[in-house]
Amino acid sequence: MIKPYFKSADNSFYLLHGDTFDLLSQFDFKFDMVFADPPYFLSNGGLTVENGKVVSVNKGDWDKSLGFEYINDFNRKWLSLVRDKMKEDATIWISGTMHNIFSIGQILTELGFKILNVITWEKTNPPPNFSCRYFTYSTEQIIWARKNEKIPHYFNYELMKGLNADKQMKDVWKLPAIQSWEKSFGKHPTQKPLSVLTRLILASTKPNAWLLDPFTGSSTTGISANLLNRRFIGIDKELDFLEISKNRKLEIENQSITENYKAKIAGFIEKKQLATFLQNEIDDGEIKVALGFCRAKEINLLKFRNIFYFHAIEANNIIVDFPTGISESKRLFIYSGGRNKPIQLTGYSAEIDTIQLKHKSSITGKEQSKTEYYYEVVLKDNFTFEEGLIFEIEQDKLFDKSEEKSRKLFNKFVPVMVSFDKLQKSRKEGKV
Repeated sequence: MIKPYFKSADNSFYLLHGDTFDLLSQFDFKFDMVFADPPYFLSNGGLTVENGKVVSVNKGDWDKSLGFEYINDFNRKWLSLVRDKMKEDATIWISGTMHNIFSIGQILTELGFKILNVITWEKTNPPPNFSCRYFTYSTEQIIWARKNEKIPHYFNYELMKGLNADKQMKDVWKLPAIQSWEKSFGKHPTQKPLSVLTRLILASTKPNAWLLDPFTGSSTTGISANLLNRRFIGIDKELDFLEISKNRKLEIENQSITENYKAKIAGFIEKKQLATFLQNEIDDGEIKVALGFCRAKEINLLKFRNIFYFHAIEANNIIVDFPTGISESKRLFIYSGGRNKPIQLTGYSAEIDTIQLKHKSSITGKEQSKTEYYYEVVLKDNFTFEEGLIFEIEQDKLFDKSEEKSRKLFNKFVPVMVSFDKLQKSRKEGKV
């Protein structure tokens, strides 16, 4: 059993001392998201300018390159270990520069990841180029990839759009480099700013998600995660960096400092926007349930079943338009109707145990189906029946204007996730 170097009192921030290659293989835990800032391998004895002074670019022995084969082997090894610790619908973000990012992109594809975006982070305050023989280095790349080609990932599209004046957010982010107030306990040589980590965490996780940083350094990933009500495990070999990480976490246990930091993080339209969004995330703690379609002639068979299958829509062998987050549903409610018949709840529901994607070849009776993939919903018991849960659904009450995608899926008989409170309020008056 691994003993943490540090564990916070709220059990949301863990630091492990040691080599990622040794530690990751020792525990069996699955993460919702990974952020990795691996060595860039650019410590080559050169010079740069930092705070107006000429300094060496060398970060440490861990950042020295031993050749292309070494870099590829290093990236293949850590990415393989990390992939094994990711949930099936998890995503990973990896920052880098030209020194390592091409190797990482190649290895991600080799290992079966699906690259979603390559974000270009444009620094608003880059250091000048010391040699005056090249353009100033002012950007870094951040690859965003999901673990599996065909399993959907979570993306908070609406929030990202809201942070961009209600326009689709582009893959170029103009954000400042690290600020002086982020270095209260010392500075890691490759420390990332909270503005960058905050945006990517909000884009790809939900509250209480578990995040891993296998090269945690001063743990900006963990600090951002905790500020955003997410949980964190970080790994590093250097005790000095772990001490900085620990002290940064202890600092934000002071609520006034936490609120001050939230107001300072760049990338928001106004200072209170982040705090307001996080409060709304907490307030939206309604019980989520899934609605699944069943043909009328099969409804009476539900009482004998503890497994239910959702069709997964496909285009070019890729699953699309399936409701992200459906696996967080607590209960499955069955509806029927459509095609000139009213859509109504059937009275049948069951508590959900697990939801997982399966190919038709592994499902008895569906081997010849035109649908290649299904979501298999394993229930904790057989369906139960309640007379009070037979009613016609009024869709305008079930879906508001921001949920138009869910409404379209519902009308295609694709399962959707809704709050139980809204489901109850969707009862059409005078209809049973």
